[in-house]
Amino acid sequence: GPLLTGGEGACGFDIDGKKFLDFTGQISLLNTGYCPKEVISALKQMSGKLPACISADYPYYVKITANKKKKEISRVALAERLIAITSKVMPFKKRVYFEVSGATAVNAALKIAKITVLRKRGIKTEDFQNLFEKDIFIPSQEELCKFSILGFRNAFHGRPGEPQCLTNSKIRQLWAASSSCAFGRLPFPSHKINLQIFWNNINGTISKLENFAPIVAFLFEPIQGEGGINVPEGDFLKALVDHLKLRGICIIADEVQTGFGRTGKMFACEHFDIQPDMMVLSKSLGAGLAIGAVVVNDDMFPDLEPGMHSGSHHADPMAVAGAIANIDMIVENNLIDRSCCYGAYAIKRLEEIAKEFPMAITGVRGLGLIIGIEFISVNFRDNVIKECFRNGLLIASSGTKAIRMTP
Repeated sequence: GPLLTGGEGACGFDIDGKKFLDFTGQISLLNTGYCPKEVISALKQMSGKLPACISADYPYYVKITANKKKKEISRVALAERLIAITSKVMPFKKRVYFEVSGATAVNAALKIAKITVLRKRGIKTEDFQNLFEKDIFIPSQEELCKFSILGFRNAFHGRPGEPQCLTNSKIRQLWAASSSCAFGRLPFPSHKINLQIFWNNINGTISKLENFAPIVAFLFEPIQGEGGINVPEGDFLKALVDHLKLRGICIIADEVQTGFGRTGKMFACEHFDIQPDMMVLSKSLGAGLAIGAVVVNDDMFPDLEPGMHSGSHHADPMAVAGAIANIDMIVENNLIDRSCCYGAYAIKRLEEIAKEFPMAITGVRGLGLIIGIEFISVNFRDNVIKECFRNGLLIASSGTKAIRMTP
C-alpha cells in the first residue's frame, strides 16, 4: 500500500508524489473524503481555542464560525445531532455515551447492557464489596461477572476485550482473547441460507448459552464489512431481531462501518426496518478523528452512576468539532442520496463486468457505496489489488477472497 503524505477529496498522495483514487475511503473512515473544507475549518478554529480537555469532568462550550454563522461545539451539541439523525432508526427518547473508537464503543454498549441486567436483579454497587476486597479476583468464577452474548459468524467488532471475542473474520484475531462472558456465533442470514437449519442453530445456541449465564445482548453488523461485505436477507434478519427481542435480549447494531450515509441511508438498519436498542458509531462519525459513540434507548437503560464509565479522551474537543462539521456536511449537502445513486450505478457496472469474466469473478454484492467483489481464489484477488494500485486505484481485501470498495 501507499505511504501517505496527504489527500484531497477522493484522492490520496504517497511519498513518491503519486496520486491515487482511494476506493477504500480508508475503510469507511472518510465518508466525506480527504480534508473536506468544512471539517478543516472547524479543526483550525478549535485548535486555537481549546484543543484538549477531559470533557467528562470539565465540560466545554466553544463557538466557531461556519458559513458566516456561529456554531456551538460541545458534547451536548454533538449528542443532539446524533439524537436527531437517529430518529428514523431509533424513534424514541435516547441518550448518548461517548468513546474514542468503534471497538471501545462496542465495549461500552455491552457494559451498559450488563449493568442494566444486574440492576433488574436488584444488584447495587455495595454488592460488589466482596469482589472489591479480594486479593485474587477471577471474573469468570463470579456470578456477578458472568454473562452470555450473541453475535454472527464472520463478524468484525474490534480487537480488544469483548469485541475481540465477538470478532470472527480471521483466525489470528483470536490471539490472547479473554473475558468472563460466553459467546454464541449465529449463522449470518444470507439469501442462500436454509431456514430450518438457521432456526435450529439459533435455538440450539441460545439453549446452550443460557445454561452458562443469561444472554444480555445480540451484537451485529447490518452489513458485514471485514467478513466479506455480506448483505443479509432483510426479512430473515428482521425475524431474528424480533425473535431475540421477545426473549428480552438487548439488540445492539454496530454501525461503525455502515453509518453516516455509507449504504444509501443514514444508517443501514433503516433498509431492514430494524429498531435497535443501542447503536454503536465511530469511523466517519468524526471525519476520521478518533471518536466513538453509543446511542441508547433512554427508557430501557437507566443512566450510569458518576464514575462508572469515563475516559481522558471521550468527546475530545477536536474530535467533536470534526464530527459536528462532518454530520452537518452530510445532511446539508444530501450526500446520502449521492451514496445511493453512485452505489447503484457502481454495482450495475460491476455486475456487467462480472458477466464478462465469469471465470474470474464469482459474485458482486453491496448496498449504496459499500460493495464487495468475490473472486475465484485468494491469489487472484490479491493480484487484482496489486494491479489496481499499480494503476492508481486503492482497494482493500475483505472476507476470504473478496475485495471491498467503500469510496
